[in-house]
Amino acid sequence: MIMASADEIYITIRSKGGHAAAPQYTADTILIASQLVVSLQQIVSRNNSPFNPSVLSITSFQGGNTTNVIPSEVKLMGTFRAMNEAWRFHAHELIKKQTIELVHAMGAEAEIIIDVGYPFVLNDEALNAVAREKGEVYIGAENVETTELRMGAEDFAFYTHQVPGCFFRIGAGNKAKGITSGVHTPTFNIDEGAIEIGMGMMAWLGAG
Repeated sequence: MIMASADEIYITIRSKGGHAAAPQYTADTILIASQLVVSLQQIVSRNNSPFNPSVLSITSFQGGNTTNVIPSEVKLMGTFRAMNEAWRFHAHELIKKQTIELVHAMGAEAEIIIDVGYPFVLNDEALNAVAREKGEVYIGAENVETTELRMGAEDFAFYTHQVPGCFFRIGAGNKAKGITSGVHTPTFNIDEGAIEIGMGMMAWLGAG
């Protein structure tokens, strides 16, 4: 295992809404959504082994557009990541159940969609050993290291669940050139010399 599965979560909470000065006549979608965001964090922390990497993040909270109206609808979005397929799909059911039951208990309705995405990347141990050995010959043992486990996702994962596969990374940063920013940042860049190394490594692996 090297990278996690990635599933997208879309939740819509609905009630009739109403005036903020008379919340007793509404089911407060903002309050309900807030409770749900906090509650969903217990899915991982209290149902999953701490030795089984997993993360649930709610990343978008959209509802209301003024100060004195409780909105009739709030939308949440987020992502769920895992390194175990059995836990992954069990967690989906827990997320759905907790969402529906908590929202209903507070007087509103909920719609939840979990868009199943990439599985986790499954690195074949034998292929990994070969790739490491050949990599050490190609660029020097001092330039090959074991990457850390990451909860990011990768579409290459689909292949690794069908045939033995090996996923390796090519370092694309360069401190001397000031290229140090991570992906998904506005200053991200790569040292294009890494492209040559990557192409060479692929050819070297295929040479037998």
